[in-house]
Amino acid sequence: MTRRKDGTWQQALTVNINGRKVQKYFYGKTKSEVLRKVQAYKDLQSDGPTFTEVADEWWDQHEPTLAVNTTKSYKPALARAKAAFGDRRIRQILPTEINKFLRDFIKEIDAARKTAATQLMVVNLICKYGVEMGYLPSNPARDLSLPKNLTRKTRPMPTSEDIQKVKDSTDEPFGMFAYWTLYTGCRRGELQALTWEDVDIKEGWVHVNKSLYYNAGKPTVKAPKTESGIRDIPLLKKLAEKLKPGKGLIFANKRGSYMTEWEFQNAWGKYADTTGISCTPHGLRHAFTTMLFEAGIAPKDIQTIVGHAQLSTTMDIYTHIRADQANRVKTKVTDLDITT
Repeated sequence: MTRRKDGTWQQALTVNINGRKVQKYFYGKTKSEVLRKVQAYKDLQSDGPTFTEVADEWWDQHEPTLAVNTTKSYKPALARAKAAFGDRRIRQILPTEINKFLRDFIKEIDAARKTAATQLMVVNLICKYGVEMGYLPSNPARDLSLPKNLTRKTRPMPTSEDIQKVKDSTDEPFGMFAYWTLYTGCRRGELQALTWEDVDIKEGWVHVNKSLYYNAGKPTVKAPKTESGIRDIPLLKKLAEKLKPGKGLIFANKRGSYMTEWEFQNAWGKYADTTGISCTPHGLRHAFTTMLFEAGIAPKDIQTIVGHAQLSTTMDIYTHIRADQANRVKTKVTDLDITT
């Protein structure tokens, strides 16, 4: 047993995983804690660990590597899976049982496709980890798929009244945040991390290269979680006309630093109360994307501008726009009559 630089103790154990010998490491604050973990591991080898034990081990290793927003979406899915399979030995869980759990969950809460996909992904990752560690001979969730025709819930578009209020209220406190969102399509965190040095007024570009996330309410700035998030957005004339360039953060708190979660919610809430708008910043991002479609910009180019990782996300908005347009036409046509 050895002591690491951070003060914790480490013990290596040679184990057989899928026919090959590898080193498995156990860590603890004390030697006795490490020894208990080693013995517990040996005791489990006869029947194998429970689903919860594997899930917790997977989470302990992978949670530190996840983006904050990914962590938020994974946590409830992890809790649901542990509640469903709990103390069951993971090697005894069948694909049919996981499939039933998934469908029962979808039916119970009328889950949208994204929520259901996250749930299946988390179970799959846990089982995949179980295979890698030798707890499972194969992954029972590997070949499972989502039911067809699951709903894709989209946030509603801002009303024309909301959009006009955003245009007319740039002099209100936090009014320019809404205006920036409407004319760049930036995500909330991207705008909160944006600096004047990222704005090239002369060449007409807004360079997005970072985003602000919250961990327990505290701001943390990181690179976007996908490469598509790093992008250059054309600086629209409507926005450029309103700019009063400065230095550092464009949307800072009173201390000149990143806004906390509470500070942002408070600022946006007061702005919404003052102007009477009912939409969210994401709704204004949706409006920007819609504007690009209506201007005839190619979907692939729109994907690049708004920073969607998948073209399917962009096309989902396009499909939503087409459906809205069809309903508007239907409303106009329904009561028409042919005159002689």
